Amino acid sequence: MHLQRFLRISIAALLLTAASLPATLTPAASEPSIRVAQAGQKKRLVVMDFDYGTTNNYYNSYRGVGAAKGISEMLINELVNNGTYTVVDRSKLEQTLRQQNRSGSIDVATAVEIGKELKVDAVLIGTITRFDISKQSGGGGGFLGVGGSSSKTKAIVQIDVRLISTSTGDILAAAKAVGEADQGSTSISVRGISGNSSEGNNDEALLSAAIEKSVNQMVTKLAEISGKIP
Repeated sequence: MHLQRFLRISIAALLLTAASLPATLTPAASEPSIRVAQAGQKKRLVVMDFDYGTTNNYYNSYRGVGAAKGISEMLINELVNNGTYTVVDRSKLEQTLRQQNRSGSIDVATAVEIGKELKVDAVLIGTITRFDISKQSGGGGGFLGVGGSSSKTKAIVQIDVRLISTSTGDILAAAKAVGEADQGSTSISVRGISGNSSEGNNDEALLSAAIEKSVNQMVTKLAEISGKIP
């Protein structure tokens, strides 16, 4: 009898202890699960072809296409590598533009319409407001018929963008990025015979460097304002 009573008391104590524990224990999320959850939180973005708003242009093309389009393509690649957004492939954008018979500059209302068609959270439209080369030269004094002169070449590329919500049609943010690259060169003239002492003073290379800087700046800024997208 005593043994049975002891067993009943022990079982009751165990049941009471179990009842006091949490009903459900949630296991810690694994690292792959966290990555999947984070990926699901990315906002979908489409980048429209940029306009070319500068009047002081130095080159009409970049990467075999118009400068503005070439820079927008480069921005898309860098945004994909950055990973803040899920970026719609250009082929889907071009297909939608063809279906809607759209060409040329895209205004905000049209951009929102296209964004809804592509089921994105936001649309990025932009303008290349500077894309030029400036050159400065200066002369120095001469000695025994030897004259010296110096020159400096500078490339400047500026991108202005607007981030537009497809759900509200509002402009969520505006951002500007400016990339600069310069290269000094020295030339010397001996009795009228001149020669350039610099190597690789390539205007196109400077423009490419300036573009890369401006695009990298823009990617950073777009990552910072991603939280503004509803």
